[in-house]
Amino acid sequence: MKLYQKIHSDLRQNILSGSIKQGQRLPSITELSHTYQCSKGTVIKALDLLRTQHIIFSKPQSGYYVVDNLMHEKNVQNGYKLDTGNPLVNELPTLDLKHCLNLATDAYANHSLDINLKGIDSLIQTLVPYLSDDGIYTKDSHIYPIQGVAQVLAFLTLFPFPNGKKTILIEEPTYSYYIDFLKSHNVEPCVIKRNKDGIDLKLLESYFKHGDVKFFYTVPRNHNPLGTAYTYKQRKRIMELALKYDVYIVEDDYFGHVHKLPKYVPLHFFSYQKKCIYLRSFTKELPFLRIGIAVIPDCFYETFEQISMKSYYYSYHIPSLISQATLEAYIRSSIYQKHTLNMHQSITKKLYVLRTTSVAWDPAVMTLIGAKSGYYATLKCHSSVDTDLLITRLRQKHVFVKSNRDMFYYPDNYDSSIRLSISQVSLEQLRDALGIIYELVLSMVG
Repeated sequence: MKLYQKIHSDLRQNILSGSIKQGQRLPSITELSHTYQCSKGTVIKALDLLRTQHIIFSKPQSGYYVVDNLMHEKNVQNGYKLDTGNPLVNELPTLDLKHCLNLATDAYANHSLDINLKGIDSLIQTLVPYLSDDGIYTKDSHIYPIQGVAQVLAFLTLFPFPNGKKTILIEEPTYSYYIDFLKSHNVEPCVIKRNKDGIDLKLLESYFKHGDVKFFYTVPRNHNPLGTAYTYKQRKRIMELALKYDVYIVEDDYFGHVHKLPKYVPLHFFSYQKKCIYLRSFTKELPFLRIGIAVIPDCFYETFEQISMKSYYYSYHIPSLISQATLEAYIRSSIYQKHTLNMHQSITKKLYVLRTTSVAWDPAVMTLIGAKSGYYATLKCHSSVDTDLLITRLRQKHVFVKSNRDMFYYPDNYDSSIRLSISQVSLEQLRDALGIIYELVLSMVG
């Protein structure tokens, strides 16, 4: 490694780790040249590299500073917004994202998107090592840029699979928009209960063996609405059963690249690139775009090609050229690492507040489920609490939460729980809101 590269690497790591804060002035060129025993030209070369990566900027007659445009949590004046998992656009690094957009328009000004339905070759090549860093090993030919997880789920639900089976198996509770889609198309799924400990694997095996299951839709980590994650053994066993009984897994890992868990590997890792359709979304980091990734196994390649061709004529599922180019610029730059690290740290602090605050609660009144993974957690209330009335009274106190009722396909399975999202509240707001919620539930217990 050349010396300017080492200086660049050291400074970059200090910035990403927070040792050098956002907006903080870097050591002067003279100070750095003394520290590294090198010429000022070598230091300038390292700083210029950081500047082109949009990590630092220069002020004339002042020096170099860390870019101060990461997510900023603002006090929301109109209440405690715990009912949505989408960050506010003005809390995202808009200047950074505009920089990626500018890079994309410059790089692809003379290109057009043809009808190969595969996306930009250079983006696909960028995604291969990017995904392998997360334990997703696949060929470039099996990576598809997509507009969103929900759209691909719709295609997969309605299109025949190579295994010839018919039944969709889902967790309960699960992603409410997919529930809505199934109901709107009169698709009645089989359901398996998911709780704080996961699912009953013996029951899952029975469904796979006897239930004519086409695919099992699962959100292994960052679960919406529970905020839980499957253990290593659970993920491995789920994939083993799928391979044994010719069942496809549709793995919705929409947020796994942002809030990562220690030593986590996805279900796809255990699939031998068979029977696992892996989905990832970038909507929460790039709200101006609609873009995600689908990783398709060998045994499903021809089927997905057919889905892609048919979808072209009535619901084009490939993202726009500018969306793909912007994602490529985002991942290639240090902006992606800086942004996701900042989001991860913010989420981790808030989840800690959720867990530590709930320790003081009477478990007979209300219990916390999850708060281990992602933006969501669930509060299970005493059975005597009318959760609709609770939500109404909380709204009167400017605390906004969401019922989990819409996340159950079968209403009778609803379990008097509400969902919290931490995406739009500060740490202080979160503490205040939790106190308000608990006191109100306490007053409503019969």
